Amino acid sequence: MVFTDAFERTIDAKNRIQIPAEFRKVMDPEVHGDAFYLCPGERTNTLSLYPERTFHARAEQLRTEEISGEDSLAFEQLYYSLASRLESDKQGRVVFPERQLSLVKLGKEITLAGANTRIDIWNTAEYAEFMQNEFAARWSGLQTFMRQTLAKHSAKQPT
Repeated sequence: MVFTDAFERTIDAKNRIQIPAEFRKVMDPEVHGDAFYLCPGERTNTLSLYPERTFHARAEQLRTEEISGEDSLAFEQLYYSLASRLESDKQGRVVFPERQLSLVKLGKEITLAGANTRIDIWNTAEYAEFMQNEFAARWSGLQTFMRQTLAKHSAKQPT
């Protein structure tokens, strides 16, 4: 499962948005689960949606028991207390908890952007600005990264 493309949505008065059909189509409930987890995003003022089982696998990888110190404790307390399980209705809508929306200040106009195994949620104006700036600044570096990554994986394939 890979989430691709980007879709603009408006958060309604009940904090609902419809997950795009294109995103829902790539999910198999038997493999990925029936729900999403809404979590703090990897960039400032964003949120991320993970399919239920992808979130659980990610949580296994983010084990912090062996890491001592305040950063580990703060991560657990912030990240997991801000993660919410969201079930969709028959129209594919989910309700965003107000506490997450107010912390990241998304506004009502949002963009849901595919980001491989997750969906990133941005304020639409900030997403447009990010794409404009990053595309121009990073395109040649992205091409190099893709070539290097593909070369590494093809070198590992038996002939």
